[in-house]
Amino acid sequence: MLLGTLVNTATVILGSLFGVLLAKFFNKSKRLRKLPDALMKAISVFVVFIGIKGAFETDKFLVVLISLVLGTLIGSLLKIDEGIKKFGDFVERKLTKKKKEAPVQTEDGEEVSQKSFSRAFVSTSLTCCVGAMSITGALKAGMEGDHSILFAKSVLDFITAFVYSSAFGIGSILSSVVVFLYQGLIELGAGALAGILESSVNEISAVGSLVVMALGFNMLGATKIKIANMLPAIFLPVFLCLLPCF
Repeated sequence: MLLGTLVNTATVILGSLFGVLLAKFFNKSKRLRKLPDALMKAISVFVVFIGIKGAFETDKFLVVLISLVLGTLIGSLLKIDEGIKKFGDFVERKLTKKKKEAPVQTEDGEEVSQKSFSRAFVSTSLTCCVGAMSITGALKAGMEGDHSILFAKSVLDFITAFVYSSAFGIGSILSSVVVFLYQGLIELGAGALAGILESSVNEISAVGSLVVMALGFNMLGATKIKIANMLPAIFLPVFLCLLPCF
């Protein structure tokens, strides 16, 4: 029980630690200083691709639209994005007791990614937790004892945590708690949740994929969407798909 989730959690921790350690090595070399930022751009393109791919896993587009609109409205009213950033800044102050780092510029004047505990935490948590693999993997592990999906996801999450932590800092490691709680609770409650989530897994994945796609655009610098405010949208398909009109 929870083997897949524990392995997944461990890979996020290891990926974050390796990313931070190698980022220090990169910063000591003028030739490699921009490498974390280059890796971030690469994974951002991949995140956008994953978001687009997952968005077409449903044909209930009205459920997806309503979920996004209502979820973003709820998140904006609750100021989730602001709250998560404050939480990240609070943890950062407690752990490091340092001021925020100023943006780093290379000799040619190009600015690379600024370290941000809250940004690393939110970005890694969303990328690792949003998607069909988290839900279906945890359900399959809980109901059948098959952890293969979570093991495959662990490899992807290791790379994700590595890249985000190398670009934004140690905040990625805190997302391991989110991964453990999110997937662990689904796995432990697989029997009860299977019946509830079965009719809405595709819609949850589609909404989550659109949120991930927006995250990818943010990472590329194309948009400045408050991603955390969209989080309630991911869970709304569970209730909407229970309505007879959908």
